[in-house]
Amino acid sequence: MDFLEFFNPLRHFSQAEYVSFWQYLFSTILSGFWARLIASISILFSFWFGVYRRRPALGALLFGIAVFVSYFGSLIKIFFWWF
Repeated sequence: MDFLEFFNPLRHFSQAEYVSFWQYLFSTILSGFWARLIASISILFSFWFGVYRRRPALGALLFGIAVFVSYFGSLIKIFFWWF
């Protein structure tokens, strides 16, 4: 068995399931103004502090916030909906 063949998603899913999975992800990730704004500002400041100000720990933290907002945006919406 080829090493890269293991990572082929069409071995594990049908083509229709694979397409619907990606459509679901793109419809939920970064959906909404505030998620895009927070992620964009975090990416901007992560590069600013990480490269220009030479504070890699703060840059990595802000990059982590951007990734969190990007991939868990729907959970953040649920959290703000309750409060």
